[in-house]
Amino acid sequence: MKQAITTRAFRASRIPQTLLVGLALFGACLLGPVAAQAQPSAPAMARTAAADESNVIPMPPANWLFVQTGQSFTSDGKTLRIRGVSPQTLMFSDRPERMTGDVLTPKFIEFWNQGKDDFQKDPPNATISTVIDGKTDLVVVELLNPRREADELVYDIKLLNGNMPAAGEQISLFIDWWYGPGWRRGWGWGPGVQVGIYPPPPPPPYAGGRCWRGPYGHLHCRPWWGY
Repeated sequence: MKQAITTRAFRASRIPQTLLVGLALFGACLLGPVAAQAQPSAPAMARTAAADESNVIPMPPANWLFVQTGQSFTSDGKTLRIRGVSPQTLMFSDRPERMTGDVLTPKFIEFWNQGKDDFQKDPPNATISTVIDGKTDLVVVELLNPRREADELVYDIKLLNGNMPAAGEQISLFIDWWYGPGWRRGWGWGPGVQVGIYPPPPPPPYAGGRCWRGPYGHLHCRPWWGY
């Protein structure tokens, strides 16, 4: 057990370095879906819609890392309370190719407690990065039981490495790993297949989620549960 915890803590401690790659790709990949949102005419919009559809692919399976940010936090060593949480949780992966993505933060919390591939059954580690007295402070924890309480995002935590500060500003959580997109319930051969239907119905084109390929070749994705 000690060896397993050490391995997970080491893996989580590498997250801030990996973030540099993810955020560099994030802006480039956004150019694909964002550029299609403002078109000058109906014919141009029709051409763009066709081009957009040809640029959309099903979300490929990968190991995804999540990033949540907040304006401030407090902790008693057993819980973590984050204020000013971003409405979007960012995600990125470097295998099998470098990809970025995003999900709505409330959907991230909702998904936590659902399905076979959720974090409830296999709680993730997270590196907490914040600034204390002008210096970067890193702590590795295990995250459990996310919920919203008033205007705060609250996690139960188990300390794995470092000392959890009692309070701080500009907090970032780098949460490892989720393998997805996984199966969407009610479709295909995965969990939640429709009972009594054989063979099961084919999944819709983007049952697991969809990705847009940006102008520099990178994919920007959103899993089915992130909308």
